[in-house]
Amino acid sequence: MDFVLLKKLLDTHGVSGSEEAVRAIIEREMKHCSDHIKVDKLGNLICKKFGDAPRVMLAAHMDEVGLMVKRIDSRGRIFLSTLGGFSVSPLVSLQVELKTNKEPIKGVIT
Repeated sequence: MDFVLLKKLLDTHGVSGSEEAVRAIIEREMKHCSDHIKVDKLGNLICKKFGDAPRVMLAAHMDEVGLMVKRIDSRGRIFLSTLGGFSVSPLVSLQVELKTNKEPIKGVIT
């Protein structure tokens, strides 16, 4: 197993609706074994290998659950909303990294 690739995929931001960076990694990895690659209107990556062998389809999600900044109050506290369906209670004390237009901001959920 290629743990370098796995780590790269795990470390890449790819919340629901913003999977472009993850898709680019997968596309780059699939170029060597695909005859045709395209991205459809919904953002799905479709890779085809032509031949006479039986057909196999591999389907997987590229996105991950995430959080989105809802507002920032006068004390600098950041209020978040969820992207994807999950419970927020296990997130308390979790270290997070906010993706910004400039550089990432690290924080802890309280």
